[in-house]
Amino acid sequence: MKKDLRYYMNLPYKIEIRAIPESEGGGYVALLPEFGRFTLAGDGDTPEEALRSLDEIKEILFREWLEQGLPIPEPEGEHDIEEFSGKFVIRIPKYLHCNLSSYARKNGVSLNQLVATLLSEALERKRNVSTFKEILSEIKKIKKCVFKIDSKTDPKLNMEIGNLPLMDTVDGNEYSKAA
Repeated sequence: MKKDLRYYMNLPYKIEIRAIPESEGGGYVALLPEFGRFTLAGDGDTPEEALRSLDEIKEILFREWLEQGLPIPEPEGEHDIEEFSGKFVIRIPKYLHCNLSSYARKNGVSLNQLVATLLSEALERKRNVSTFKEILSEIKKIKKCVFKIDSKTDPKLNMEIGNLPLMDTVDGNEYSKAA
């Protein structure tokens, strides 16, 4: 099948629809999360308007990306939960097995419960870091676009924008490599 605009427009991308709080103007936003948090988003007073807006923006961006020869991500395949048994075998060093067992015993939980909890927490933390890096990357892209001010602008505005701090650290942690 030819991967043209029609092909990409008809792919089954996941769509998120969120209400916008009244304090932020109200209405709804429709997003394609597979493209990053704010790359493809449409808004409107109703969910239907937000979806129509999203479709218009999707068509414009897809057309532009195809013309520029840029890759367009395709939707990730859905996993059927029934494919998984909930069991897997993992080999770990004896000292780690001993430490995990000891920690589980001290906390009154089974080794399986402890490992499942630790894996779940680590996965959630990984997702949060990944989401943070995506948002930071998008902020940096927006910052580049917004702050490309040519010499025709007010020199005072140009100077003030140039003095804005870089968003490379948060709470002392380096995130400049995220983008």
